[in-house]
Amino acid sequence: MSVSEAVTKLMPLKTEFAPLRQKIIAALRRAIEMGLLKPGERLIEKDLCAQLGVSRTCLREALRELEALRVISNSTVRGLMVTPISTEDAENIYRIRAELEALIAEQFIERASAADCVAFREAGEGLKRAYQLADLEAILDAKKIYYDAFCEGARNPVAFDLLMTLHLRTSPMRAASISREERKAESIGEVDALVAAIEARDITAARAAARAHVENASISSFKAIGQMPGDAPLRRARA
Repeated sequence: MSVSEAVTKLMPLKTEFAPLRQKIIAALRRAIEMGLLKPGERLIEKDLCAQLGVSRTCLREALRELEALRVISNSTVRGLMVTPISTEDAENIYRIRAELEALIAEQFIERASAADCVAFREAGEGLKRAYQLADLEAILDAKKIYYDAFCEGARNPVAFDLLMTLHLRTSPMRAASISREERKAESIGEVDALVAAIEARDITAARAAARAHVENASISSFKAIGQMPGDAPLRRARA
């Protein structure tokens, strides 16, 4: 699917071995990432149950977990909805990511095996190919593999979980940023810079490359939505 194509509905879940709650969470996360469920949008349980083909009990268990992560929230007026994000919160998230990814880069050099380096390089190549395809879903999948390899080499699964949540909180901005042609080219160069620094075992360069990637992503994300840090919230919940 092209980043410019609108997603119209969630797809029914297929029966698999993974716990149903985790499959529902994964489906809702992807719907938020893809822009199907937008910030401030009401989440109607009966509609979600019908679209996903699951019971209300199972859905509520998944919603509670996402609410604990502050990805969704309860408004006194509108009920359960995708949590809106202010520019201040978005700026804070990107600043936290910059420091966290710099730490992961340092730990990767300190802890990664030769096999980890190969896996990270391959994940980087996969991400670059996804950017060239300009397919939002492919890019999101490739990014997850890339960050999984990044955190695996750093022996830091806690950082991976944090990054996935932080990414989800800024999903509308990330999707808008990914669609920008200039950002795609920048991102490919940033992947190359980080991989090269890690393979050279240059901690200073790797930290700088990791931080620069997030800082550039932040700038691009704010540009994509026509705002900058300090502006009005991206979308406020109604009082």
